[in-house]
Amino acid sequence: MNNPHPIYLFRHGRTEWNAIERIQGALDSSLTEHGRAQARALGATLRDELGVAGIATRDVAIVASPLGRVRQTVEIACAAAGIDLAGCRFDDRLREVTWGHWDGMTRAEIERRSPGALAERNDLKWQHQPPGGESYAMAAPRAWAVLVDLVKLAAGRPVAAFSHGAVGRLLRGTYAGLSPDEIVTLDEPQDAFFRLQAGTITRIAAT
Repeated sequence: MNNPHPIYLFRHGRTEWNAIERIQGALDSSLTEHGRAQARALGATLRDELGVAGIATRDVAIVASPLGRVRQTVEIACAAAGIDLAGCRFDDRLREVTWGHWDGMTRAEIERRSPGALAERNDLKWQHQPPGGESYAMAAPRAWAVLVDLVKLAAGRPVAAFSHGAVGRLLRGTYAGLSPDEIVTLDEPQDAFFRLQAGTITRIAAT
């Protein structure tokens, strides 16, 4: 992919459920104070990044997952970056991969309910489908579709996309042409974002 303008890819800040290692998926929880601070730092770093690149904040298109934790993050980050959210477009394809009946549970609770299920997931992570949920393989087509649209949008202007951990893996891995086994091992930072441009991916730590 050879988009001339950057796509900045963000994950939401730390949430109450992240803090206690409870799976969110299609469910939601609010940002912690630390998560709000992360969102502010991401936005401030984006502001600096845009300034160095000579990009006006008014020129940046904002696309985001509709889930609440991302809405909170994008509001805080864009305020810190000086970006007007009036034109933000929420895209359901950026929602997080759901663990189905396991959403809202901790791994210990899953193991008590379904002994051995997490070991099976670790062995077959790309193909593993939690009960009532999605596998990475199932979510990959929508990630591909939204990535194609982001790249098209970035043909004409810079883009900032706010999403989730697993979907972010799919977007970055697909952009980089990684294999499924490589995609599922990518990190999911909440204190950094990524610049996707001209076929390369650059990690940018929030400061």
